Order: sequence, then C-alpha cells, then structure tokens
Amino acid sequence: MNEKKINQIISYQLVKAREELGFTQMKVQEDNIISQSNLSKIENGVKKISAAKLFLLADYYKKPIEYFFKK
Repeated sequence: MNEKKINQIISYQLVKAREELGFTQMKVQEDNIISQSNLSKIENGVKKISAAKLFLLADYYKKPIEYFFKK
C-alpha cells in the first residue's frame, strides 16, 4: 500500500465518521475544530491531514485513531 492509498482511506473514513454523526462540514467549523474549507480539501484528498488534526477529529467524532486506517 502506498501513501496515496492511505490518504484516500483516511479521507473516506473522515467523511464516514462525520456523516454517521449527522454533522455537516459547517458544524465542524462552528465547533472550532477545523475550517470548512480545510476539512473539504482533506475529505476530497486535495490536502493531507496532519497527525495532530487527525487526533483532534478522532476525538471530536468519538472514534479510535485506528478507525481512520481501516479499509
């Protein structure tokens, strides 16, 4: 597995986790977690997510960090 594939998995899992909670990208921004623009870029694979931001989103979405690396 290469870095591009790993980033695609993380992006997909981020969308899935957010949508499972019924959250919009704007709600995540309103809760001061990450800007809607940056979240959109990360979820669409345009921008890579930092480890720190992934940790914050995992906590916010109430998911273990391992969740974001599942195929």
